[in-house]
Amino acid sequence: MGKKSSTVVLHCETSDRIKIISIDNPPVNALSNAVRRGLLDAVSEAQDDPNVDALLIIGTGKGFIAGADIREFGGRREPPALQDVCLAIEDSAKLVVAAMHGPALGGGLEVALSAHYRLAMPDARMGLPEVHLGLLPGAGGTQRAPRLIGVKAAADLMLSGRHMRAHEALSAGLVDRLATGPDVQAAGLTYVKELLAAGVKPRRTRELADRLEDKAQAQCELNIVKADVEGKFPNLFSPARIVEAMQAALDRQFSEGMQLERELFKQCLESPQHSGLIHAFFAEREAGKVPEARTAQTRPVGHVGVVGGGTMGAGIAVTVLDSGLPVVMVECDVESAARGQAKVEKVYDGLIAKGRMTAEQKAAVMSRFVLGSTYADLASMDLVIEAVFED
Repeated sequence: MGKKSSTVVLHCETSDRIKIISIDNPPVNALSNAVRRGLLDAVSEAQDDPNVDALLIIGTGKGFIAGADIREFGGRREPPALQDVCLAIEDSAKLVVAAMHGPALGGGLEVALSAHYRLAMPDARMGLPEVHLGLLPGAGGTQRAPRLIGVKAAADLMLSGRHMRAHEALSAGLVDRLATGPDVQAAGLTYVKELLAAGVKPRRTRELADRLEDKAQAQCELNIVKADVEGKFPNLFSPARIVEAMQAALDRQFSEGMQLERELFKQCLESPQHSGLIHAFFAEREAGKVPEARTAQTRPVGHVGVVGGGTMGAGIAVTVLDSGLPVVMVECDVESAARGQAKVEKVYDGLIAKGRMTAEQKAAVMSRFVLGSTYADLASMDLVIEAVFED
């Protein structure tokens, strides 16, 4: 094992002429400014190092890289941009391999896409989920993914935001090899050594043409995707921008496509939908951190009230009754209350007709069901669920 150096969020060491770049930015190895700068510096320094023949990029802890540092989206992001980091990785004159375990998401997967070869551990999960934040992949994902796995698979990955498991990624062409064993560094080193022994040269994703060679077929697939987006997401901003960026992957040179992707990413970043989704993202995480929640104790639930006797209210009432608890259903008038009770009884009548409940069992359940007419009827409830019709 050779000389070892480290920064706060990134460690480098050389083993058998292979430079191992380990991202160490817990808890999820997010691509903060320090990580981006460290990656760029490590790759650049390796180009002039006579003791390095190849580079291996891995993540420490439970995963590879789980995406960008979302906290940076709210203000000015310091250079280098992730797009520039990925270009530096792809431009490396020395072989670069990304070995992934755990989450490799968003910008993390874009880093891997810019590597020359990709290895995945069995627990690896890969995805480009930026659409969930009202964004699109902004570091080459819309340009490299179609070149690597084709239009249809790339569109599915970006528009659904889903995670692709290791075996599916291998089948799709997103990774080149699956590894066994628990040690991602050992597996990555073995793979790099095999590639070097075979005389393999850097293979840049931007230069791959097989998946887009049949332009007519690729365009047909993209047209179907576009129509699907217009039907499913007519009021969302980023899905249509993803399609527009993918069109550039078909029609333009890689550098031009990257420029358009960057412009579209900026549009998404400035959209009200992104602002709302980012607010919701942080609000959901902060909700569990309120001081009261840390000391709160669960309370027993013995009586449940349901406000509203529509389809949803009746369904909630049935669920609570089935758990063995009494229910008080409150409606605005006698007629509405009667309709609510009829909906509840209809569920149990259906079970009787199917032979799954007897009339006596229904009567026992309904004995725990009470209609109320005012909010005062809910005064003794431990839990009240609102399910009223909204005008």
